[in-house]
Amino acid sequence: MHDRYNSSMRRFVLPTTVLVILLAFSAVPQGVQANPAVTAPVHSSAAELIDAVNALRAKQGLPPYQVNDILMDLAQAHAEYMASVHMSNVHTDAQGRRPFQRALDAGYPVAGDLSLGGWYSENVTGGGGMTAEQAVQQWMGDALHQGTMLSTVLKDVGAGVAVSGNTYFYCLDTALSTGGTPVSYTPPPPRLSPTPTIVVNTPNADGSIIHVIQPGDTVLAIAIAYGVSANDIYRLNNITSDTTIYAGHKLTIRAANTATPTQPTSTATQFPTATLWPTSAATGTRLRSATAERASPEMTSSKAGGMVLAIVLAAFIIAGAITIVGSRKRK
Repeated sequence: MHDRYNSSMRRFVLPTTVLVILLAFSAVPQGVQANPAVTAPVHSSAAELIDAVNALRAKQGLPPYQVNDILMDLAQAHAEYMASVHMSNVHTDAQGRRPFQRALDAGYPVAGDLSLGGWYSENVTGGGGMTAEQAVQQWMGDALHQGTMLSTVLKDVGAGVAVSGNTYFYCLDTALSTGGTPVSYTPPPPRLSPTPTIVVNTPNADGSIIHVIQPGDTVLAIAIAYGVSANDIYRLNNITSDTTIYAGHKLTIRAANTATPTQPTSTATQFPTATLWPTSAATGTRLRSATAERASPEMTSSKAGGMVLAIVLAAFIIAGAITIVGSRKRK
């Protein structure tokens, strides 16, 4: 009977010990594989924009534009400027220079009557995920932008592409050079009549400032009078340097203040005091980027090894205890 009992105990102890060890190893947390990084979408290049324009010209029986290094640099710089201010409809740069003025300063000899801007034309646009083909299709929507791409007079071309987030900004510059030394731009003589004084309006109750345009006012003069930039006025009023302003129209100089919503105060309902579960204090909490993996913190290898060792020792202790009890019963 004792032998039968010992045999039964051995059949019980050995599988139990093996089962406990297997459970110990299965309890070790496995590493979480990070999600692959999300790569930024590929946008069209400046060369692809020029190729799309020249393909359009070929369909119209026109010769292709010739790439000019100076125009390439100018178009790229302006595309990057548009991306920095997040405006896709502006033709003046941070210094207030128009396209042909930037070209003259860079050493490109613009042909034509410089008092009228010379033989120089610029298309700009931008949009979420916009491609070069889409930019060209958008410019085909009106005669002015078509003229930049399908001119029979202009010969040289430059293009630039810049990205801000998921918004793509495109700039296309086409021009005709004199073929010689750049001609310095001489601005027209000042008006004989005195420039009217800008009367600055005081802020409204909501913090906004509205200026009523008077005869002779210019955006630049208004900006100087109010101590703001001309680009801010363009942005707030959705206009560009090419927009004609008229006396009597209103320009927003400063937008209304955005009121901070007041959250309603609620009276907390009293509940019986409950035993609180332990909580962990948040230390150094920060937002994670969209490309970061979402995974639970992993247990270190030293802690995991300690856990396995403890469980294995416990298994052998239990097995030994069962064996001792069995031997005492034989007696």
